[in-house]
Amino acid sequence: MKSMFLDTSGWFAAMSPREAHHNAALSAYRARIEGRARLVTTNLVVAEMEVLLMRFRGPGEGLRFMESLYQDPGHQVVFVDRDLERAAIDRWIRRFRDQRLSLADATSFEVMRQRQIHEALALDEHFEMAGYELVP
Repeated sequence: MKSMFLDTSGWFAAMSPREAHHNAALSAYRARIEGRARLVTTNLVVAEMEVLLMRFRGPGEGLRFMESLYQDPGHQVVFVDRDLERAAIDRWIRRFRDQRLSLADATSFEVMRQRQIHEALALDEHFEMAGYELVP
């Protein structure tokens, strides 16, 4: 089964009609859902999404998003533990220390590496820098 990682940048664009890349991101997201792709993200990305949804749509929207996400078996949330965080720091943050790479991005890259996921619903060029394919 094909997998796609969900990053905040692409996922929020897919959910937000005012975003510049909304149509392309939404189309790619829907295509993966219809194709029954395994959609993977981390709890750090979920936290970023919740903050953005609260900020732009109100506090209830963040809660609705999380409730819907955790009830959907098509979406898998990987919880970042100490070992995953350490691997992300050692493999990604140290390697790209000249870049403004967040811990959320580094753990995303490490999850993708460990699970052999090659594409991400993302608008963040750091995913390409790390060797992954951006969708859309």
